[in-house]
Amino acid sequence: MRLALRITGGLALVSYLIMGMMLYFTIIPGAQDHFPPDFRLLGYDAAAIAPFVTALTEPARDSYAALLTMWDRVFIVALALWLAVMGWRDGPLRFVIAGLAVLYAIIDLAENAAIYRAVFVDILEPGAVAAASSLTKAKFASLYLTVLVLIVQWRRRTA
Repeated sequence: MRLALRITGGLALVSYLIMGMMLYFTIIPGAQDHFPPDFRLLGYDAAAIAPFVTALTEPARDSYAALLTMWDRVFIVALALWLAVMGWRDGPLRFVIAGLAVLYAIIDLAENAAIYRAVFVDILEPGAVAAASSLTKAKFASLYLTVLVLIVQWRRRTA
């Protein structure tokens, strides 16, 4: 169990740090300091993300595409596995936590695909942006719910 925690946690941390470097050294400066849509906790529309999309330089565009199609996928799967392993203790909540971690991963992977479509394929098409925005909100909600149930489980265990 400890080895699984170290591997999944380490992989999540390394991929997170790589994505952070890509964001702060390539993507955000290459988008005139505008943040990507997946940073918007409460969602967005085409007008809200248009400055980011239109300002992207070619190197920033390539980095953002790589982030969405490779590095964030690694992070999502590693984080979901780490959450599931962290929650895999005695009791019925372990199944809830594992299920929520899987749900989070599915939503976040779908969000990446939707953002890629809205930014690179159907550029700022309102339907594509609305789908991506809904998935962004659902991603944050599912992640927060997973962590909340994990905290409840820890508190029950220590009480």
